[in-house]
Amino acid sequence: QSKRTRRRNTTLYYPPMSFGYKEDLLQFIWEHQLYDTQNITTNSGQHIQVINQGFLNRSNGPDFENAKIIIDDTTHYGSVEIHIDGKDWNHHAHHQDKAFNNVVLHVCYSILTDVVREDGTSVPSLAIGDRINNAALLKYDCLMKNKAYIPCENQVHTLSDFDKNMWLDRMIVERLESRCAAFDTYLTHSKGDWNHAFFSALVRSFGMPANTEAFEELANMVTYDIIQKHHKSLFQLEALFFGAAGLLRDEIADNYYVGLQKEWGFLSQKYGLSSSHTLLKTGRMRPMNLPTVKIAQLAAFFHHVPLFIQKVLDLPAVDEVKRKLTFTPSDYWETHYTFKKSSEKKTKGISTGFVNHLFLNAIIPFVFFYEKNKKDGATDKSLAYLQSITSEKNTIITQWKTIGMDSKNALTSQALLHLYKTYCKSQRCLQCNLGKKLLLK
Repeated sequence: QSKRTRRRNTTLYYPPMSFGYKEDLLQFIWEHQLYDTQNITTNSGQHIQVINQGFLNRSNGPDFENAKIIIDDTTHYGSVEIHIDGKDWNHHAHHQDKAFNNVVLHVCYSILTDVVREDGTSVPSLAIGDRINNAALLKYDCLMKNKAYIPCENQVHTLSDFDKNMWLDRMIVERLESRCAAFDTYLTHSKGDWNHAFFSALVRSFGMPANTEAFEELANMVTYDIIQKHHKSLFQLEALFFGAAGLLRDEIADNYYVGLQKEWGFLSQKYGLSSSHTLLKTGRMRPMNLPTVKIAQLAAFFHHVPLFIQKVLDLPAVDEVKRKLTFTPSDYWETHYTFKKSSEKKTKGISTGFVNHLFLNAIIPFVFFYEKNKKDGATDKSLAYLQSITSEKNTIITQWKTIGMDSKNALTSQALLHLYKTYCKSQRCLQCNLGKKLLLK
């Protein structure tokens, strides 16, 4: 036998050591080649040279695509699959999946057995358990075991402003894009009617935050077209919204309430409408946020600015949009928060805080969605709207400020909220560009 043949017939034994981390860390180690790459061989003794480790695949199929690996004297182009234990190849049924027939290298923390593809051919395997860069593991340990509010709060200041701002720019786009799926559903449900899709987003946002689902249902029951037919009568709009929300079923000796019941009876029969059976939440809620007050404001909104949706979709300046949001509900609501009890007189127009809420949760995300679909993907107006709104004030934003990441407007504060809720809170440091840069410093 030749020396090379003897080498290939020798199976290298790697003891089953405990990795103690999830597979995404091993993917990170492979992606950035954080292991000793000198004189590496397959489990059968073939020499390996990694020319290109491939690109991380976040969809179905092998973990890395478009890799270029030289094994002995042959160059292989294809995919790389990562596992902690080599046995996971069969546990995950890759040996029965044609999608893994293009895997050119199986990289694991430890390997005890050979594996084959669906077509029966052997997959070269590489164990890197005893080659991993311990410094990278120690840094990762530090992040994961950090009990601070944000895992990297004691290290993030070492990163450049450029790196932080670039990632925050990505965060705001990611946050806005996460809303687009719901808007796309609204658009499909309304058969491509942009006005009704925007109407659904606005109505939903009036349910802040406990009744958002119930208000979304309300938008499906009382359509935008019906609202437009009756926008001149505030009383009719109130009857439509209160009736569809299921708030006109009681017997209350109140002339206004009885009048709403009669009007709802007429309009519901005319349009074939029914009342929702979803129970609106009222517990532990500030009086101004009660669903009765919000529905009164909603009716007043489409009475005073019936063409609001068309105007906003013309993408005017933010100040022009804000001016349209100065209105008050009917006189009845100056002395009521609910139908069953009168209260001290108080005007119940929407506050500056609620205007910002509408911008952040309905107007800006929907304008972003509209621009992406109707303006060749340019999202300048929605991002400009964000820059013109003051930063939110809450414990998350305050905590970011204490570690040197201040927020001057809603563009930054929304990005920081998304970063915390989506990455920091669940310690997704390996998917965060800031976490990656800290691990690789």
